[in-house]
Parts: sequence; structure tokens; C-alpha cells
Amino acid sequence: MKKLHLYIIICILTLSGCTKFLDIKPKDKFIPATVADYENMLNSGTIVNFGDYFWDLLSDDAFLPEGEPGNLYTKQQLWGRQIYTFNSSPYEQGANDFLWSEGYKRIFYYNSIINNIMEATEGSEANKKSVRAEAYLGRAMEHLQLVNVYAHHYDAATAASEPGIPIATIADINAKFVRNTVKEVYDQILSDANAAIADLPLKNKLTKFRAGKAGGFALLARAYLFMGDYVNAKKNADSALSLQSELANMNDYNIIIPGPFPNVPGAPLGWTDIPDGQLNPETIVARHFLRPFGLGMDVCASPELSALFTDDDKRWTLYYADGWPPAPPFNYMSRYGVKLFLRGDYYSNYLNVPEMYLIRAECLARDNKLRDALADVNKLRLNRITPAAYEVFAPEDFGNDAERVLRFVLEERRRELAFTGMRVIDLKRLNKETRFQKTIRHTAEGIEYELLPGSDKYLRQLWPTATAFNPDWPLNP
Repeated sequence: MKKLHLYIIICILTLSGCTKFLDIKPKDKFIPATVADYENMLNSGTIVNFGDYFWDLLSDDAFLPEGEPGNLYTKQQLWGRQIYTFNSSPYEQGANDFLWSEGYKRIFYYNSIINNIMEATEGSEANKKSVRAEAYLGRAMEHLQLVNVYAHHYDAATAASEPGIPIATIADINAKFVRNTVKEVYDQILSDANAAIADLPLKNKLTKFRAGKAGGFALLARAYLFMGDYVNAKKNADSALSLQSELANMNDYNIIIPGPFPNVPGAPLGWTDIPDGQLNPETIVARHFLRPFGLGMDVCASPELSALFTDDDKRWTLYYADGWPPAPPFNYMSRYGVKLFLRGDYYSNYLNVPEMYLIRAECLARDNKLRDALADVNKLRLNRITPAAYEVFAPEDFGNDAERVLRFVLEERRRELAFTGMRVIDLKRLNKETRFQKTIRHTAEGIEYELLPGSDKYLRQLWPTATAFNPDWPLNP
């Protein structure tokens, strides 16, 4: 059995002589040997993080006011400002692109488990397979995120030739990694997800940071939706919801007093008593952004996103605020007609029940099963809209027009999943359809920037520190 050290780090953080993808800390670190050792890797602080909240700054959901006081554009770090202005190379040589470096770091944790746990000691065969299954799921999620940030969106006609990302399936620093095609990456994702489902436990172990079988189906539903395979997306959303379908009624949540420190939102979620990701009944598998509250207090909903909400929507009143700290003088609503995103502390940006209802609703709408599609949206809205304002929608409300129903479903998806890392992927996939194509405009320092449908600017450039050691990788345009 190859024994790899538990603490794996990116080569930029290690010796200057590193010439490979990753490096390993010195040999005095703990070497996993037992099943418990490997399982504890799934409980580590590294594994509970996922994604990159900066990515949402690329989307049409984001608005960074520049007026003083409360300038949110200059508040952003340099790479945040560059992403907001559609610079596809926001990270210069020497800067750390955490989505890439931390994403592959987690993949190498998962690979260490996958490659070695079946030879570990002091554990049953069933438990070994269960732990390995969670690692398969984690590896699939990381590859799915990475390929959607650094490559063009999946298109069956071009995926076999479009550059994707390096697929990492072994925890060997001496291995040579290539930039695989988009199709190869998706094939690996589907393979890993199916391998996970075979051995995942029915219920999450200990905490929702650990995965259960519903998580495997949820991942497949998301991947197939991104691929435009709506039959399989619905099938897997059905399977996920058959195992976990509970929605929390947001009418039961309330705004509470601010936290104990100045300018810090109250725990556990902003000014509300909404439970955090690992305790939320809607969470299927929980993760946090590296900055646990993501873009909370750092971005406003764009005028376009703001217009999709009403004050009868609990997401609008609980996840957003007129300003922070208490509105004056940071009252974005009175100054710009928008609200500050304040979703707050430690929410989950990974896999959840509302997303499954929305995936299924979209697939049903595309299949012209309009009443069934609206039934899923109605169920979600019943748990989001105040009772006095709630209404049940039927196809007749949309003139039995399938496209109007689909657009309504997509608007609901946008409201529900704002600032969770999903909107840019949705823009990329919907831009494949002429009817949904849109140009995004952001203004900063008096300059208007445009992001055209299908633009190469949607592709983040590969992390310069990684490409410096791998000059044969083709770069994005």
C-alpha cells in the first residue's frame, strides 16, 4: 500500500524546488494506516470547505456600489475586482487562486482515501467501502466545480475536443497530469458519483458534512442538468428526493438581535435564527466557502435580481438587508433600490433539497409537463412566501405556454440559489440556447464592462502557479 502523508499542500506553499502539481510536507507528519485514520480525513477542516465565493461576482446577480460611504467595489480584494470586471486572468503569478489550489488539495485528500483505504487495518469491509464512497463523491464534486470554472460549458457536440481540466485520480506527486477534455472530466464525474452511490450509507454519519446516499443522486442530478440530459437529471433528482425531501418553512424563522461584536452579524446566520448548513433540515451534504459566509456583507443584489423579489418573500427579508451595520449611512435600498446580501454565517453552498425540486421542475417544464413542474415550484414557494401573499400557480396562469412556465421556474431557481456559486454555471448553460442568451454589464470606476454570451471571458485562466510547472498544458484564450 502506498502510504501518503495526511497533510497535503500546494507546491506554491512549499519548497521552491517543487516541479510537480503538489508537494507533501516532511515525513514527520502522521501517516494514515487504520480505517479510522482515513475516516478522520473526511472530518478535517480542509474537507468542510468548497468552492469560491468570488466567482459569483462574475454574474448578473452581483452589484458593487461605489458611492461613499459603503463602497463595496474598493472593499473587494484585487482578484474580486478583476472578476467583477470580467478579467479572465484575475490571479497573477504568485497570487493564490484558492478555488484551484484548495480544490485540488481536497482531491488529493480524497485520492489518498480511495487509493489506500481498502488495505487499511482495524475496520470492516463495509465501513471501508462506505468511507471510500464519500471520497468518490467529494472527488466528483470538486472536478465538477473546477471544470465549470476553467472550461467552456459542456456541449455534447464539442466536449470531446474542448480542453477541460486535469483529472487527478491518484495521490502521487510524481505522476504526470495532463489537461483532459471536458468530456473526459464529465465521464470521470459520472463514474465517481455512481461508484459513490453503490456504497454510501442511507443517512449522513455524525454530521451533514458527511455524505449519505441522497448526496450521490443529488450530484448526478446536478451533473446531468449541466450536461443538458434532462431525462437523467430528473431521474436522479427523483431518487434524491425519495430519500430526503423535507423543506423548512422560512415563515418560522425570524430576525434576531445582532451578534456580540461590533459589525459582526449574529450567529448562526446573519440576523436570523436560520440554522447553519450542517444543522439545516434542507441540507443534503454541507460545505462552507473558505470565507464561511461567502459574499455576505460584500455584495448587493443587482437591480435585476432585486426586481425578482418582493417583501413577501422571506428570502428577501432574511437573506438581504437595506444596509450593514444598521442601515444609516449604508442604506443601499434608499440609494440604489437594492439590498445588501447578508445571508450570514456558515450556510451550505453544496447539495440541498430545494435545488433538487428546482432541477426536477426545470426538467418537467422542458418536457411540457407544466402542471407537475409548477407543483414543485409551488411546494418550494409555500415554504418561502408569507401565507397572506402565497398563491398556487397553474399552467393557465401562464397561458399554458411552456416557455413562460420554464422561465418562471428558472427565475425561482435564481431567487433560491443566489450567491451559492450556481448562477455563473446557469448563465453558461443557458447561453447555449438562443432564447436565453444575455449580455451582462458591470460598471466600475466609470467604465462599463460587457460579458457576451459564450464569451471566453467566462473561462477563468488556469492558475499561473500550476501552469508554470506544467508548460505543456494548453491555456485558455
